[in-house]
Amino acid sequence: MIIEGNWLQVETDDPTPQFNSVNTCLTLCDVKCDNYIRLVVADLVMEDEPKAKLKVYRGLKLTMEQTLPGLPAAIESLYIDETEPKTPIIAVAIAESVLFYRNMKPYFKYVVPELEVDEVEKEVWRKLPVVRAEQHATLLELLKNLDRAKLTRKSQKLFLLNDEERNNFIEEQKDGPLTRYASIVSMRCLQRLSSDANPPSYLVLALENGDILILEPQSFSVLYKGKTTTFETTPSIMDVQGTYEMDFRIVIATRYGGVYLLRKATTEGQEIIKMSEPLTGLMLLPIDQTVIISSTDRRLCCYSKKGKQLYNAPLSAVPICMTSVPLPHLGLTLICVALEGGLVQFYMQKYLVDEFQVQSTVVAMLYGRMGLEDCVLSLVTIEGELIVKILRRVAVFEPGTLVSDKNKQDQKTTDECILQKPKKSSIFVEQAAREKQNPKASYGSFQTELWRLRLTAARTTLDALQSLECTISSDITHAPVKLSAEVCGVGPAFRLYLTIHNLSTYKMAGNLKVLLHADRRHYTMVKSLAKLPSILPGIPIKIDFEVVAVLDPSTKLPPFSLTPDNSHIRVMLVKALQAKPLIAAIIAMPASEADF
Repeated sequence: MIIEGNWLQVETDDPTPQFNSVNTCLTLCDVKCDNYIRLVVADLVMEDEPKAKLKVYRGLKLTMEQTLPGLPAAIESLYIDETEPKTPIIAVAIAESVLFYRNMKPYFKYVVPELEVDEVEKEVWRKLPVVRAEQHATLLELLKNLDRAKLTRKSQKLFLLNDEERNNFIEEQKDGPLTRYASIVSMRCLQRLSSDANPPSYLVLALENGDILILEPQSFSVLYKGKTTTFETTPSIMDVQGTYEMDFRIVIATRYGGVYLLRKATTEGQEIIKMSEPLTGLMLLPIDQTVIISSTDRRLCCYSKKGKQLYNAPLSAVPICMTSVPLPHLGLTLICVALEGGLVQFYMQKYLVDEFQVQSTVVAMLYGRMGLEDCVLSLVTIEGELIVKILRRVAVFEPGTLVSDKNKQDQKTTDECILQKPKKSSIFVEQAAREKQNPKASYGSFQTELWRLRLTAARTTLDALQSLECTISSDITHAPVKLSAEVCGVGPAFRLYLTIHNLSTYKMAGNLKVLLHADRRHYTMVKSLAKLPSILPGIPIKIDFEVVAVLDPSTKLPPFSLTPDNSHIRVMLVKALQAKPLIAAIIAMPASEADF
């Protein structure tokens, strides 16, 4: 490890990984489901025949690779269902297709909806195979009058061939279909809900004709279709924030400098910014929903959702790429900008709070949990070198902490002779002194707050259970389920049968558990918790529990405290990692016979 300010640079004896990639072709993924996050990159080889490989790195060591059928526009890692154990999917956008890889093996493939072919182009291809070769030039002139972006790939390839190759190509493709697709230029992930750990996500696709699609990866259904504007504009950069079930925002930058904002309630983008210079980075901050833009005129700008400029920070060189650095433990989100020449700077709003220098220009960056570390910044240089930096736990980002090179030595000498006490230590020492001065009052205040907390928790639990006393779940974010019960036996041993139905027509109910609760003075159960498998629509699941009534050992009769009002068992249907039950029903138990 090499310490550089707030960052630790990872150094190993193994050769440094070499690959070429861009910002959108990097992702972090728990490929083997072992809670070890690996770096997944798309290595782009731009030679005589462009090709790409999907590579997985454990730390700085290459562990797996997969050859891709084309050059990808973006890759993303996401979860598509709630079944345990959760296995991530790697989505790769190539041309008009999205390839899904599971355990680094091909899993599914999705193709975007087909576009309408121009009637003139259809007529030309009907005539090309039947007319003489001398008339091909006349027909090709009709195709040249059309917009090149609206032609099929078969027609576009026809323009690149000479006369001899053109005749052979027409003969080969005369019976082939004439289809037109819009290529995927950008892809991001949108979480369905943010309440669970690793929640299922949807894919947001930006097509070159300006369409924005939200794809459900399990059924390949398009949940949302929007457009940047009324006329066709090609997106270049996209960012997404929010959740699909609640609300989301999509910000898109086009190749002509326009920046558009889409919301869940609208299908047509609203132009909020018009830039005169090309954009190199676009970011939508999650907290205040402001739009951050870096452009080739050496500026870092921040705009509101309505297009009002909030601040403008000048940069010392042309920005190449940009990424966000969320720091939840510090309660802030930094903006990381890589400049031409190898300088990487960190901004907190318009204030420069940190920077470091690498040997060559950084062309791609990715921040997140990698390996077993939470705060890791991966950098890819223009020469293809991978640099990994880990944020120090004592890192400080405050305006004014970054000093010039001339004053660094003086500040270092001053800091060496002054021992600074951490803020948390000062608070602890002050609190300990107050408790020593007033021990009785401090202890009484602690006990009062503790009992108040317990009372609040008990009231909240009781209100939650009483509000869910029904046999059908009312949570619209999950598949609706229905619970029915049947008690068999005369006592003291009863058999309780529970039947769970999935009322949804397309969703699968998973990660469910059944919990039984009863007064131990009246009933005992060998097993009170059961984990349910995934419940498919239309196929109910039936489980049973053994319930034994407690009898007086001397009289062999039920105890006098057992009355019809309290002879019941509470059944709760809960979902993993969710505090509130889906169903909390009360089952009235029949009177038990004497055990003679």
